[in-house]
Parts: sequence; C-alpha cells; structure tokens
Amino acid sequence: MYLISAFVLLALIFLFFYQVQYSLQKELFYAKLSDQANKISSKITYAQMMGGGRLDFKELKTKEGFKFALFDKDKNAIISHISHKIDFSKKYYKDKEGHLGVVDTSSFGHMGVYFVVVEESSFSQIINRLKSRLGLVFLVIFSILSIVGYLLSRLFIKPIQDERAKLDRFIKDSTHELNTPITALLMSTSSSDPTSDKNLERIRLSAIRISKIYEDLTYSLINSQKDENITRVWMDEVLKDQLKTLKPFADKKSIAIDTDIERFSYFIDKESAIRLFSNLILNAIKYTNPNGKIKITLKNRTFIIEDNGIGISKEKLRAIFERFYRATNTEGGFGIGLSIVYDICKKYGISVEVDSVPQKGSRFGLGF
Repeated sequence: MYLISAFVLLALIFLFFYQVQYSLQKELFYAKLSDQANKISSKITYAQMMGGGRLDFKELKTKEGFKFALFDKDKNAIISHISHKIDFSKKYYKDKEGHLGVVDTSSFGHMGVYFVVVEESSFSQIINRLKSRLGLVFLVIFSILSIVGYLLSRLFIKPIQDERAKLDRFIKDSTHELNTPITALLMSTSSSDPTSDKNLERIRLSAIRISKIYEDLTYSLINSQKDENITRVWMDEVLKDQLKTLKPFADKKSIAIDTDIERFSYFIDKESAIRLFSNLILNAIKYTNPNGKIKITLKNRTFIIEDNGIGISKEKLRAIFERFYRATNTEGGFGIGLSIVYDICKKYGISVEVDSVPQKGSRFGLGF
C-alpha cells in the first residue's frame, strides 16, 4: 500500500514538474517567436517611414531554428517559408507536428504587410527529450524520490508557484507600463506636426517615464552587483533635482507640491539617493487624484512626503515593500519602486515609516 501511495505521489510530482516545464518552455518559445516577429515588423515599419520601397522582403531573416511568412490584407502570402496553412484567428498556435507559431499584426499594413507569422521547429524535440529524461529519473530513483517528492511538495512547490505568479504579474505589468509611453512616442512622432508644443511635451514626458522605468529596473536587478561609491551627498540638492525632473508629471494632473527643504548631507551612494527620492515622489504623484496636493519636508535629518491620494488599506501596508507587490491595480506600475526604497533604507541605516488611510492619503517618513 505504501509503495502504491509513493508511486502515485511520485507520478503526480513528475507530472506536475512536466506540466510546469512544458508551460515554461512554451512561454519561452512564444516570447522568442514574438520577439522575432516584432523585429521583422519593426524593419517593415521603419522602411515605410523612410519612404517605402527600401526593403527587400527577401533580405528579412530570423534566427536559426525559426522561419517566417508575410501576408497581405487578404491573407495572401507575400513571401513564405512556411508550407502549411495558417490559422489567422489565433495569435499563438501549435500545428499538427507540434511546432509553435505566432501571428503578429504590429506591421499595421506597412509595405502591404498585415500579418507576420513566425514559426519554430525544435519545441517538440525539446519536449520529447524532457519526457525521456523524466522517465529515466523516475525509474532510477523511485524509492528515494517517493520521500523527497513528498517533502518538496509540502515545503517548496507552493513558494515556487507564488514566486512564479509574482514574476508573471511583473512581466505583464511592466509590459503594460512601458506600452503607455511608447505608444505616446509613436503617436507623437508619426503625427502630421511632430514638433508642435503638445507633441514635444508628450515626447518629453514619455522619454522621462521610460528613463525612470529603465533606471529602476537597472538598479533593482544590477545594482547589487556593482561596487558602491559612498560619498558625502547633499540630499537637498538631489531632492530638488528630482522634483524639477518629475514636476511635469504633477503638472499634468494639476497636483500642487509644497516643499520645506533645508540643507542636509548624508553618506550614501548618489544613485541610491536618487532612486530613494524619485520612487517616493513618483509614487505620491501616481496615487494622488487630479487637483490634489503633495507636501514634502526635509528637515532635522527627516524626510516626509504626504499626499491626499487613494491611500492604502491597513492589511496591505505590511506587503507594500515586497518586490513585485502592488496594493492596487487602478494605476500603473509593476511593484519594484517601494521595494527599492526599502532595500536602500535597510542598506544605509535609514528608518522608514508609513501611515495611510484609504481615500484620505499616505505619509512616508524617512529618518537619517
């Protein structure tokens, strides 16, 4: 009875592991396929913007192991390296031979191309190898993994699922967050008068937003591997620079910012100081309603930023500094700003306090 139970448990674990790996591999291939399709669409769009007729479709290429096809508005092939019939009703598909493909429409009819289809030929081989290896491991270490598998399922699988869910949410949120400024840039540069004051301001705000996103991602993912350059930094100057940079975002929402700033220095890596103030200010602007108010104080070795925005419920306050966590889905963002703030405070001995009341606002305080 025990062996039967152990066998069933182990089989379920291997099946779960297989499903997870299958899904991960499938998502990875779809991401690669989308990337290849986007590159082809970008080349087509660029050729159209440069006057059209400058791109020879035969010169378009994909990475080894991928093949592509271009179709016009009526789904007739302009050029095709794919022999089977394409189902244009699905963005992602899997053919009878197990090959994955993606149908991309981001060329928007430029150069007569309405559909870009990219397909791969190695997914089924990878999955077959995965099955063989899992089967071999299952037979060799059945008795051992009966026990280990049970422990793993109780101790590790749930946290892995949680982390994967956070990562999936981060990918979706970051894609959405980047889409807004990128769309604004494309609309502004492709308008009839891209140098108008309105378009130039839109371009400037979009460029600043993309820059801030890039800086946060770089700091969060790479900064821990960098050598710190701790120096005496005048925090009031850093704060004023960030307020100057981010003021257009507040002006766009008609948010008033009151400041009370005194001269103050602190030994810290300057990039960390920038990220500290930038994320807290952007966070306040993002969650403050239009025509609202933000008050910023830097006095007596204390930084305080208060807003009258949407606030945060008490049960969510404990988690706001976790990476990829978002207390609300009503605004943009992807959950790394406050985690960066917390990491910086922890690293440089800065105390942090948060008070918030839903629909009344939030108050963040830092003690240096």
